Amino acid sequence: MTTLARTASTPAADVAGESAVRRATALVVVVMCLVTVSEAGYGAANGGLSEVPMIGALAVLPLLYVVPATRPLWLRHRYLLLAVQAALTYLPFAWFGANWAPSGWLAGLVLLTVPFPASWFVAAILAAIEAAIWSGVVVHLVNQPPQPAAVWATIAFVFDALILFGLARLADLITAVHAARDELAEAAVTAERVRAADRLRAAIGGRLTEAAGRSAAALHAIAGNPSLAREHITTAAATARQALGEVREVAIRYRDAPRPEAALAGSGELPAPRLARAVLVATLCGLALVYVLFVAENNLGVPGGYSAPIVAWTVANGVALVLLQLRHSWPSRGVARPRGWPATLLLQAVLTYALVPQTGWHPMTMCGFLAGSALLLIPGTPGRVAFAAVIASVPVIWAVKPAPGLTTFQSLGGMLFLTLESAALGLVVYGLTRLAQLAVQLEKLRGELARKAVADERLRLARDTHDLLGLGLSAIAMKADLIGKLIGRDDARASEEIADLARICATARADVRLVAGEARDLPLDAEVAAARDVLTSAGIDVRAHVCADGAPEAAAILVPVLREAVTNILKHSSASYCVLEMTADASLLELLISNDGSNEADSAPLAAAGRTGSGLHNLAARLEAAGGHLAASQENGTFSLAVELPLPAA
Repeated sequence: MTTLARTASTPAADVAGESAVRRATALVVVVMCLVTVSEAGYGAANGGLSEVPMIGALAVLPLLYVVPATRPLWLRHRYLLLAVQAALTYLPFAWFGANWAPSGWLAGLVLLTVPFPASWFVAAILAAIEAAIWSGVVVHLVNQPPQPAAVWATIAFVFDALILFGLARLADLITAVHAARDELAEAAVTAERVRAADRLRAAIGGRLTEAAGRSAAALHAIAGNPSLAREHITTAAATARQALGEVREVAIRYRDAPRPEAALAGSGELPAPRLARAVLVATLCGLALVYVLFVAENNLGVPGGYSAPIVAWTVANGVALVLLQLRHSWPSRGVARPRGWPATLLLQAVLTYALVPQTGWHPMTMCGFLAGSALLLIPGTPGRVAFAAVIASVPVIWAVKPAPGLTTFQSLGGMLFLTLESAALGLVVYGLTRLAQLAVQLEKLRGELARKAVADERLRLARDTHDLLGLGLSAIAMKADLIGKLIGRDDARASEEIADLARICATARADVRLVAGEARDLPLDAEVAAARDVLTSAGIDVRAHVCADGAPEAAAILVPVLREAVTNILKHSSASYCVLEMTADASLLELLISNDGSNEADSAPLAAAGRTGSGLHNLAARLEAAGGHLAASQENGTFSLAVELPLPAA
């Protein structure tokens, strides 16, 4: 008997999950590459081309962590690699001084690889070190003046750390949800089997115990009180028939059970949306603060600075843009676009460019938000075109109103930095939202797989209850009828039959465990022997030729076929003989069961042989699911059931 939960995933589900994992990883790699190139452009503009190789080297180890193929390297040598990353981050101060602006990749790697809560403590120390360096506490040690952009540098450091941590962790969560897609189904199937075991035991467990007890009492009474022995056997037969009726009701109940619609994925919010919200809010607020600081540094009182209304409008504009972006990006239960998004997207575009005539390139730090919203909200190719158009507007505005006092080389570096940083920010906004939604969708898929697995398990329970338990209970009833006739006429044989009846009762109790999934192996040899005994007890000559045992997977399918065939012979024919043949080669197993004395019920078409979940129709469904074939035929009063079942490759 196979565990259906392990085959619950469909190919479409697997493809969807694997595609989500690949997209998550690719997004992190693309964003990191954009940030690295933009920071290289910034470094080239401020410190010269000599910084570019070191900035590129800083991204190597983070990329090795992000790519699944090289992740095991990090897991084996995490602290050594963190030390290497720290050296790459801080040693260049000896050469470049205050012109060196290390990225926050080190802090992001600490958050990803060091256990919680130590990771956040270490990351906070690294951010404090960054702030101290740019505030002049450490800069004077290398005889360099402090930079005026200390706040900007610290925010950029935290921004890089959160990008790496947030996107990589979301990608990991999606990978984990995909890898565990069947766990919920397995748990749901296990719970269903426990309930089935309880129901079957309540329905027939007590009756089987009573039938066995009556058989034992009859065996003790047969020598001294045949009438009492016959009474015990009659009661055992009636009890077995009552149990058979209960079995049929349980099978019908499972077969007709509605598809489970309750949420099986558990309660509570998923970690992916919570993480995405935290990283998104921190990123938006940090970049909005930088946007305001760019303008506030040149405020009223500074020659050529901006007026108080412009500064106030910048603050209000930054707050409004953050709120609009949260409206567009707030991760929800898989809902892609909020209501009224065209109006809010248009408003975001107006606010993004509203201050360009007054402040020039400064608002371009917010273009990444608008680009991310366009990619999120506008479906298909138009969304990608809108994303590209917003990013393309950054160098255009820089060219029209560049930062004053820069050389041509510095101006090109600054333009490259802002353009690529805006593209990276847009992808971060898009990625945090989409990855959170992907995690929610994959979790919904897990719930759907669990519901499907439970529905399939209920059908299996209906089939196995009918096929596996029906024969045993029918055999008990028929055996008890035979014993009742033998008592007083052939007590010796009656005693033998009573002992055999006790064995059949024990087998039926074991079948309850088998149906409920508590037992795994269906002994085909023992089943053939039991079928021979039952048919012989009914006065049928059995001619068995079993030349192969078959694989365990084959036994799980053939045992129900054998039981159903024996039940049909006993119930629907007046057979005098039964032929049972089984042969197998390397790839195919064949089973033939034939008997004489068949009636018209046996010649009914296979499609009408029984309702769904019972009879030959049920057996045909079992075999078709395993790639096999079932054929029923009648010729000259002989009914034949032929089974072909492909065997798994060795």
